[in-house]
Amino acid sequence: MSKDYYKILQVPRNATKEEVKQAYRKLAHQFHPDKQGGNEAKFKEVNEAYQILGDEQKRAQYDQFGTVFEGARTGGGWQQGGFGFPGFDFGEGFQGFGSDFDFGDVFEDILGGFGGPGRTQARSKKGRDIQIDMEIPFEEIFAGGHHDIQIQKLSKCARCDAAGTEPGTKLKTCSKCHGTGKFEKKQKTFLGIFAQIMVCPDCQGKGQIPEVICRDCLGKGVVRALERIEAIIPKGIEDGEVIKMSGKGEASISGGVPGDLYVRVHVVQDKVFKRQGDALIMLLTIKFSQAILGDSIDIKTPEGAIKLKIPEGTAEGDILKVRGKGVPSRSGYGKGDLLIEIKVEIPKRVSRRARELVERLKEEGI
Repeated sequence: MSKDYYKILQVPRNATKEEVKQAYRKLAHQFHPDKQGGNEAKFKEVNEAYQILGDEQKRAQYDQFGTVFEGARTGGGWQQGGFGFPGFDFGEGFQGFGSDFDFGDVFEDILGGFGGPGRTQARSKKGRDIQIDMEIPFEEIFAGGHHDIQIQKLSKCARCDAAGTEPGTKLKTCSKCHGTGKFEKKQKTFLGIFAQIMVCPDCQGKGQIPEVICRDCLGKGVVRALERIEAIIPKGIEDGEVIKMSGKGEASISGGVPGDLYVRVHVVQDKVFKRQGDALIMLLTIKFSQAILGDSIDIKTPEGAIKLKIPEGTAEGDILKVRGKGVPSRSGYGKGDLLIEIKVEIPKRVSRRARELVERLKEEGI
């Protein structure tokens, strides 16, 4: 006779998927065999029920036929990504059970052993990435620059060239893995005993260990040292931009490639010039006479002085554009423009002669 999985999970037949999941977690926590007063038989029964009701396709079959196909009622079915418990995260579901057994590690490691995305496979041999912050002057965005950075990090051992052996000595076969670089680890769970192939911790998967370990790195092939690195700042770099320096991070402790260094650049703001994309913006104050009659004056830019022509009749708020005198493009081609906003200076006090001249202008309707 078919089991009533709804009754086992204590949910109505119209329960939502989330309600089914919550009921399962509650009962799995209650009946877990590692807990005091747990019930292994009930625990397996609850798992079997959730295996069916937690899967939309199997639940539809069960609701229609009172059973499911493809041996789904065995309670221990092997299914990719869920081991018969669809939608359930083992690392999350068994937290707080008071047990030192980590189901998340077990199942993720098993998946890794079979070529899946488990933790064993996810532990890359690449060294650790490093991120640092650097401050540069505003002028450097126009010409670029070079900076020497000193970083305390794991680096390749210079004495043994990362071999881990004392110079002049040899390697020998690892006694733990017998030269295979791997060993079998078995773990017992409520579903049975799982065998897992792991990287040998003694030789880090190399199959060999030093006869005499290097005195500087103690056989690890890496040492923590102060290393000098040259950072190249490109023209046109933006404030907050990150430069990636491949292979300049920490050395790998397992023989892999070094990590990467990420340099976040902070540009000191200038008091005169503001950046807007590749454009450079500045405020220029001119005299009343220059605004009316026009003029040609020298102005300073981050790349040197230039001659600026002020047209006759220039008004307050006008924008004068100087092409190609802005910020170098990050693409490496061309520059932005220099945009000069005009402010006309109106004197608060004028001489008697100046007043007479202004009165004449007034008479002329200016």
